[in-house]
Amino acid sequence: MSAKIARLALVLGLATLSVGGFRIIYPSDSQEIDMRPLVLDPDNRARRQVGALEFMAAWELRSRHENFGGISGLVALADGRFVAIGDAGTFVNFALPHGRRKDWSSIAPLPNLAGPNISYRDRDSEGITFDPDSKQYWVSFEANHAIRRYSASFERETGIVRPKEMRGWTRNKGAECIIRLKDGRFIIIGESVDNETHPALLFSGDPVEPASNIMPFRFRPPPGYRVTDCVQLPDGRIAMVNRAVGFPQGFSAKISLMNSVSVGRDATISATVIASLARPLLVDNLEGIAVTREAEDTFLWLISDNNFSIFQRTILMKFRL
Repeated sequence: MSAKIARLALVLGLATLSVGGFRIIYPSDSQEIDMRPLVLDPDNRARRQVGALEFMAAWELRSRHENFGGISGLVALADGRFVAIGDAGTFVNFALPHGRRKDWSSIAPLPNLAGPNISYRDRDSEGITFDPDSKQYWVSFEANHAIRRYSASFERETGIVRPKEMRGWTRNKGAECIIRLKDGRFIIIGESVDNETHPALLFSGDPVEPASNIMPFRFRPPPGYRVTDCVQLPDGRIAMVNRAVGFPQGFSAKISLMNSVSVGRDATISATVIASLARPLLVDNLEGIAVTREAEDTFLWLISDNNFSIFQRTILMKFRL
C-alpha cells in the first residue's frame, strides 16, 4: 500500500469513527464540567463576523463523567442555565463560569431509560424543547422512534408517544429536531433524507396527548446538508442548524432561518441560509441550537456532538443575530 493510500485510509477511518460514534469509556460519575475558551479563527483571532452572525465567545466543554458527550440538543433557560441531552440518554445541566467561580452542573440519566428491556436504541435522545410556563420538557428519540415528556428538573417521565407517522422513518435517522412553538403547537423534523428533503410533522398541540392532530410536510435543507436542530426565535421565525461532513474538509455547518407560517399540509418548505461555518473557522459536529434574549439583542448558541470520540470535541458557541 502506498503512503498516499495509507494516509487516505487513515483519514477515512477517522471520519467513519467520528460519524459512527466510536466510544471510549472511562468509568466516572464526576459532575464537574470544565470550560476552556476558544477562538473563532486561529488565523485571524480578531475575526467576529460570520454572515449575519457576530461571534461572541466559544468554549470547549470537558467532563470525566463516563456519559458526558454525544450532545444532540440544547435548551437555554431564563435563569442563565442550559439543559442539554445526549445520545446516551442523559441530560446535562450547566452554566457559564463567572470569574474564577465554577457554576453548579449535573449529569444524570433520563428517567425510565434503564432496565432489562431497554436498549441503546431506546436511549438515543436527539432533540429537546421546553415550555417555560409548565416547566415541562419534551425529548425526541431517533432509533426506536418516540417522543417522551418529562416534568421539571426531569424528576419523572409524564408521557410517551410513538406516532404512526414516524414508524417508517429510517431507524437511526429519526426525530432529530423538536420545537414547541409559542402558540403550543409542535414541529418535529426527521434526519432521514428522501428526494433531498426531510420528513416533518406539525402537531396541533402536545404530541403526547391523543387529541393532538398531525399534519405532515417536508423540509428541504441546503444542498448536501442535513438539519440537526432548530429553535423558535422571539420574533417567531425558526433558526436551524444544518450539518455536513465530507473529505477532506471534515465538518461544516449552515445556519438558516425559516418562517413558521409557511408550514402547510404536504408542503415542501426551505429556509434562508444566513451564515456558514467551515474550516479554518471553529466548527465540529454541530447538532444543537438554542436562543437567548439580552436587552434588544438575540443570541444563538450552538453545541457540538463529539460522538464520544477522542477525535472530536464538545464545543459551545455564542453568536449575536
